[in-house]
Amino acid sequence: MKRLFVTLGAALLIAGLFGTSQAQGDVPDRLVLGMVPSREADVIVDSLGPIADLLSQALLIPVDTFVSTNFVGLVEAVGTGRVDIGLFGPAALVQAMDVHGAEVILASVRRGSTTYRAQFNVRCDSGITEFEQLRGGTIAFVDPGSASGYQFPFVTLSQTHGINPDTEMTAIFAGSHDAAALAVYLGDVDVAVTFGGSPGSDGRETIEADFPDVKDVVCILGFSDNIPNDGTVVRSGLDPELVEQITQAMIDLASTEEGQVLTQALFNVTEFARIDASAYDIVRDVSATFAR
Repeated sequence: MKRLFVTLGAALLIAGLFGTSQAQGDVPDRLVLGMVPSREADVIVDSLGPIADLLSQALLIPVDTFVSTNFVGLVEAVGTGRVDIGLFGPAALVQAMDVHGAEVILASVRRGSTTYRAQFNVRCDSGITEFEQLRGGTIAFVDPGSASGYQFPFVTLSQTHGINPDTEMTAIFAGSHDAAALAVYLGDVDVAVTFGGSPGSDGRETIEADFPDVKDVVCILGFSDNIPNDGTVVRSGLDPELVEQITQAMIDLASTEEGQVLTQALFNVTEFARIDASAYDIVRDVSATFAR
């Protein structure tokens, strides 16, 4: 259970670190850490809570959690101040920056890589070996706000392979990467897109615990171009010193044995690295394709 109050000692220390005469932004008496599940929500909740606890210990500020059902919900929560720290996929991260002035502070690193790709998955017994065979077929995307689960694979199909998913395929949104992987595993769709294409990143593994033969049943047809990894943002208006402390606390957290167990269980992250916002310009360009 999260602590919902600050101890007197911690409160005094916070006051010393962020005196009202020196603070250049908001220094809340509690923070909220939010994300969108990439797989089963209960797994996310079980892992995110302990991460929030470790952050609370490092920052001396209680940290609660917020798990949104979709990317739009988390973007809005950051924009309204309901969430102070957001763990975002790249497309939603760009939206949070552009619409609500959020600040990206960290990129997730997986086995040394700061990029990944969208992965196209088909049943191995489907006979599908070329993208052209997807024309007229069914596809499971993840979420309209997902870079690897919709935007990048849509552009890959339309611009690289000349297939318009809107008019030449029948599409569903599965809601999560594991649900998309399960849809193709069960044969409900011809192809499903998930994250993948980098060390330690393979969307099929999201259902491997329940379906150990998934890599024998589901094969990889191909990938999109590289996508910057998901990242961490803070909402607009937080005190810069607090932002720096949050940034360093996240880096330190992932460098400990306990923290690594949690971050790898949560989203297969081995470390966090500081990153410049310009790294996500390619995501902004792709996302512009879907602007209404």
